[in-house]
Amino acid sequence: MKTREDAQAIAKRAAELFREQKEAIVQHTDRLFGRIMLWQWVAGIAAAVLLSPRAWSGTQSTIHLHVFAAVFLGGLFTAFPVLLARTRPGQAVTRHAVAVGQMLMSALLIHLTGGRIETHFHVFGSLAILAFYRDWRVLISASAVVYVDHLVRGFFWPQSVYGVLAAPVWRSLEHAGWVIFEVTFLVISIRKSLGETYTVAERQARLEAMKEGIEATVAERTEELQRENAERRQAEEELKRSEAQLAEAQHMARLGSWEWDVMKNQVTWSEETRRLYGLHPEDLGAPMEQNMDHVHPDDRARVREALAESLRTGQMFVCDHRALLPDGTVCIMHGLANVIRDDQGRAVKMIGTTQDVTETKRAEEALRRSEEQLRQAQKMEAVGRLAGGVAHDFNNLLTVINGFSGLSLLSLRAKDPLRKNLEEVQNATERAAALTSQLLAFSRKQVLKPRVLNLNNVVSGMEKMLRRLIGEDIELSTSFGTELGRVKADPGQMEQVIMNMAVNARDAMPRGGKLTIRTGNVLMDESSFFRGREMEKGSYVLLAISDNGVGMTDEIKAHLFEPFFTTKGVGRGTGLGLATCYGIVSQSGGDIRVYSEPNRGTSFKIYLPRVDAATAAAATGPQDEALPTGTESVLVVEDEAAVRRLATTVLRDRGYQVQEARDGAEALGIIGEGGRFDLVVTDVIMPKMSGKELNDRIKRLAPQTKVLFMSGYTDDALALHGVLEPEFAFLEKPFSPGRFARKVRETIDTAILAKAC
Repeated sequence: MKTREDAQAIAKRAAELFREQKEAIVQHTDRLFGRIMLWQWVAGIAAAVLLSPRAWSGTQSTIHLHVFAAVFLGGLFTAFPVLLARTRPGQAVTRHAVAVGQMLMSALLIHLTGGRIETHFHVFGSLAILAFYRDWRVLISASAVVYVDHLVRGFFWPQSVYGVLAAPVWRSLEHAGWVIFEVTFLVISIRKSLGETYTVAERQARLEAMKEGIEATVAERTEELQRENAERRQAEEELKRSEAQLAEAQHMARLGSWEWDVMKNQVTWSEETRRLYGLHPEDLGAPMEQNMDHVHPDDRARVREALAESLRTGQMFVCDHRALLPDGTVCIMHGLANVIRDDQGRAVKMIGTTQDVTETKRAEEALRRSEEQLRQAQKMEAVGRLAGGVAHDFNNLLTVINGFSGLSLLSLRAKDPLRKNLEEVQNATERAAALTSQLLAFSRKQVLKPRVLNLNNVVSGMEKMLRRLIGEDIELSTSFGTELGRVKADPGQMEQVIMNMAVNARDAMPRGGKLTIRTGNVLMDESSFFRGREMEKGSYVLLAISDNGVGMTDEIKAHLFEPFFTTKGVGRGTGLGLATCYGIVSQSGGDIRVYSEPNRGTSFKIYLPRVDAATAAAATGPQDEALPTGTESVLVVEDEAAVRRLATTVLRDRGYQVQEARDGAEALGIIGEGGRFDLVVTDVIMPKMSGKELNDRIKRLAPQTKVLFMSGYTDDALALHGVLEPEFAFLEKPFSPGRFARKVRETIDTAILAKAC
């Protein structure tokens, strides 16, 4: 059954190969005739021009008619077969069209030569080439065309076929006999050739079958050999895998193993140990003393002592030491080893491990520093919270002192002896308020108030304070740019930036030096990058703060603005100063660039975007001699009694109709009983109800009533209550009677103007 199926498969494959070979032969012959027939056409035209006059001399024909026949009839006989040979190669219609065209072209050539006998051999040559198709039917078509041509033309125009003026009918049979003779042999050749082609195809099919059988046998034998070697290879692979895993584990853990043959004094080690210490392969088996050369010189005595103690007592060898690598790198190694003794109790071997713990030690040190920085930050946070709480109570006290002293000044004559005393009280109050503001600036909890300002005014206003801050052994030099552009920033924040950098410069000049602060206009022609941040091109105002102190290395500069990074000793800095400065400048749309070299000093260059707006007027001192008045109704809500009394006194003296409440609940009770007010002045943070909650309740009960918030708390506390938004009116404590009266009038007038619009 298997043999029959194989024979059928071979026969099927042989037929397929035979068909493919025959199609290839036919297509190749089509392409061949596509070229031959074109050249025949050209040859026919040449024959018409060169041979026809001589062949037809003495007749009525002229060369013009023969050329006409060669060009047009030859083109007609050639065009269609050539077109089919190019567009439809391999098809039967193409073969027969080529046969007909080829025979008609032979007839045309015989005519052009005047029926010369030599030209008739073109017919026999064409039949021989047509035999290339290996198709006897093509020869029959060609033979039929030849016979019909000779029969018709021989009867009507014998000279164009036989070269004579008259010819009997049997002449066509004579020519037909020669054609049949040739075709017979060509058909025999075709059949023989097809048989040989099929035989070749059958042999190829058998070879393919044999190849498949051989390949199957080889595959089967290969699989058998693979099975035979599977266990051995698996064992080898598992061993290699185990060794690789061990080596990879040692590499990942940076853990190497070593063995010391104490009796022979030879030390061997693993590949990872060799890599960790930078050992040379030829050092394998070297004595222990030679391996000690790779231990840091300062640690060698301690390692020797630990080895000797372990050999003497038999206890585990445990020793952390530094390793000195060939490239000069120093790493920290953690060594462990057990002592192996013989039957007599002598130490004969020591087997141990060594691990690179450099990163671990660094991480532990970094963790220790981070914990210390966290403790410092927590201390600063505690100071900040304390500052915020103290500022609130202190601001309330300053508000009362400043307010009532201001009211007293209003009631005194210009030359009253008590006036000077009260003015001193007010001056002291203003200095206390400035001190509170500085305290909040250090703790970064001041209420932010960006405005358009001139940096020359900021720096000049701080000169006296900076001279006291940096000490007498440091010279302060200022250089102000002329026609300096304006910037938009919080003046308190900018003072904090200048103060922080002045303190850093002072610490960088322990033996004295020179601190230079200069300003100027700068035009950036193109954008630039620093610390991954882009500063776009445009107009900037430069504030440069330079010193001639100890300077900084590139490594320090790379971490300079990172939070908690400091080069000062423990307890001397938190590493937040420059980070805060960078944040302030960035929030103002600017950037800081630092230039420094060791022992050459440092220069911080602050670039702030230049603005075209006019400089905003800074808050001035009390102007109580021109306080605004009003007749509107005002409700004062304040839990601090003294501040409440001050606010009601100022407003009543200015003509307002004033009621007061100790907290938000009492205020809502007054409004709920029918009280109608043009303005409610309320503290932000109060017991029972906050000022923001009171404002929300008032908007539902009396939406036409305007609210003015006031507070002495810091900005983070106020931000939680949401009263620092631009749509809310806010007054910061401490305030003078004049500033309070003007803010009340401004808030009421703004509400009236809004209603009118």
